[in-house]
Amino acid sequence: MVRIKTQKESPTARAGILVLAAALWVWPGLGWADEGAGVAVTHNPAAEKAKEDQTDYEFGGQILTLTEPRADSAPTSSNAQFQDNKNGTVTDLKTKLVWEQIDSYQSRKQWINWNEAQDYIRELNEKKFGGADNWRLPTREELATLFDEKQSIPWNYYWTKNELHIDPIFGKSHCCYWTSEEAKGDMAWGYNFIRGKAYLSMKGGIQKSLSVIRAVRGGNGSEMANK
Repeated sequence: MVRIKTQKESPTARAGILVLAAALWVWPGLGWADEGAGVAVTHNPAAEKAKEDQTDYEFGGQILTLTEPRADSAPTSSNAQFQDNKNGTVTDLKTKLVWEQIDSYQSRKQWINWNEAQDYIRELNEKKFGGADNWRLPTREELATLFDEKQSIPWNYYWTKNELHIDPIFGKSHCCYWTSEEAKGDMAWGYNFIRGKAYLSMKGGIQKSLSVIRAVRGGNGSEMANK
């Protein structure tokens, strides 16, 4: 038998292989989102240097519905509940909440942890995105108001085909979002739009969970998160 010499694996590389193997084993249907944050991946600094690139740096462009060329037309909806404000925001006329139309993954092609999410929100407010400076992370309850089983947005990852249940006015959305709600042990809550359920994930560290941000303003989310 021919033996092939290989370089000695570093602890970092070995950990990465284990994480990827775990991701491939638990992925179908995103069942992990009931109990944990999802797949943890190592941050790639190259993503910071090319935010406009269509590449998904952590997963090599394999979230096909998010990395394929963007359509020329803006996302539309036939649902009278949602109003496109034509400034990057959408108003839910039922809840009176104003949402960021394009989530942080759609715009940056990067995962983001909960601690970094605070910086993202601060940046939105500093530049008065959509003409406002009171953007924040939503609560689980608020994100749940956007979950709609009648809607189906494709979310394809490697060989798996999934469906997001959110109105098409939000475009080719990501699956999983951070909330403002913290939990014990350096954990925070997220919400999954494939299953319509909340999950817990680690807030910080060099690893990323499969979570991003859709900022919101209005309502009383700050008070709800502190209960």
